[in-house]
Amino acid sequence: MSHGLFTALYEAGNPFALIDCRERRDYVAGHWFGSTNIPLSLFSQRLRFLFKAPDFPVHFLDWQDAESAEAIHQLTAFGFTDITCHKTEKPAEMRRGFVKGEYVWSKAFGEVVAHEIDLPEVTPQQYLADYQDAQLFDVRPTAEYQDFTLPNSYSLPNSLLLANISALKSTGKISLLHCAGRTRSIIGAFTLMASGYDGPFAVFRGGTQAWQLDGYEREHNANRLFAADHEATDAVAGFLRRWQIPSARVSADAIAAYADTKQSGLLFDVSDDAATGQPLAHGIIKISGTNLIQQTDRSIARYHVPVTLFDQGSGSRAAFAAFWLRAMGFFVSIVYLDAPLKPVDTVNPAINHSGITHHLAAITDLDQWQKDAVPLYDFRPSTAFKTGHIANSQWQNISAILGQKPAATPVAIIAACPETGSIIQDCLDRHGWQIAGLYVWNASDIAPQRLATGGLDLPLDESALFAGRHHGVLTDAHDYLAWEENLPAEIEWPIHDLWCTQLATAPKLD
Repeated sequence: MSHGLFTALYEAGNPFALIDCRERRDYVAGHWFGSTNIPLSLFSQRLRFLFKAPDFPVHFLDWQDAESAEAIHQLTAFGFTDITCHKTEKPAEMRRGFVKGEYVWSKAFGEVVAHEIDLPEVTPQQYLADYQDAQLFDVRPTAEYQDFTLPNSYSLPNSLLLANISALKSTGKISLLHCAGRTRSIIGAFTLMASGYDGPFAVFRGGTQAWQLDGYEREHNANRLFAADHEATDAVAGFLRRWQIPSARVSADAIAAYADTKQSGLLFDVSDDAATGQPLAHGIIKISGTNLIQQTDRSIARYHVPVTLFDQGSGSRAAFAAFWLRAMGFFVSIVYLDAPLKPVDTVNPAINHSGITHHLAAITDLDQWQKDAVPLYDFRPSTAFKTGHIANSQWQNISAILGQKPAATPVAIIAACPETGSIIQDCLDRHGWQIAGLYVWNASDIAPQRLATGGLDLPLDESALFAGRHHGVLTDAHDYLAWEENLPAEIEWPIHDLWCTQLATAPKLD
């Protein structure tokens, strides 16, 4: 069992990460609170994203199965030297500390805020009856807003709230903040409250999912953009003073030296709301600040490690993200940038795999395998497989195949990149499989008529929990909103109480 493990590690105050290597579907179905999901199938990408150096203390949840054994082998192969294994298992039934879902750390914190702070809320029925003159604002990134939103809503991402305080007030209307569910609207509303905003505002309770549950249609392809990054730097500086968040300005020619002094921490550039984790120079990751704070268990993973947020312009995006990370217990500072940072090809070259790079097959080899009826095992992510795959290939996942008996004849591997493919081939070699060869996917090699699409139902590397909530499955939407609201009762008490204490003692402007 691992009940209380995360709390014990957290309360010790030393840097650590608690890793769960199961694939996404299994992790989301139930996991120990505070653990970070790094699926075995994504080790080569996610380890580099989350860790700067292989000597960082890693606490590993060992489920005592082939998947965990292989993950330990791979952590060692990637050079990690400080690994502590904790034997674990699922409890007989769901209990406090063993939780369902994704992004539970940040979502649970948002619900603690909603429960402890008296945030005003408006339901869909109250909106229709009493608030038709209010202005709706979708606080998700604009791309999500354009996919679907509430009718007549404007796009105002959370990361730009602080840059639009004056514009919000000048509307003369009550601002109703919403997302697709609860968390990000709560984040936005509490940000306004913490900033000292004195205009009328409220949370649109349950967002687009509650709207659908009440029988109404969402709007698609909306393009009403309210947000503008025009707030003066001195206004943002006032928010930073209010929240006691340190800041600095670093010139372009000094950024390398500055970043070098921060390499033991986490470095994020939050200047672009559309960023999804692209690597930049000096070990900095480019990511949306809105998603960074909603997905801390995926984007940060390491605890008791300082976080530095870089931002161009007024700094409003960094100020917003810093406020929330600080409230959740992270130590955060921000840096104003004078110029964009350069992108690089490799997330983190310090994390290297010790295995060999296997010979890569050509398209002619793939043709021959098909003629010889060699089974083609496609190990790319299921989303890529569904988009396009060889018609007679079958999707595979490294975690799943470890539980299968090796085939009597050779199989061919299709992988997304050479390193991942070589790791898979090495793993299968060690487990008794015969490998015909390794082909790295290149869509330009393959004639469109040879490809098929779709073909998977609830694959192991995707979440099956509440999967239909944005696709008209109202029971999933109902259950998802109920799950979010109940999270404070699911997490471990010491963390819940710590957050309540932090909220009660948050810095305020004199």
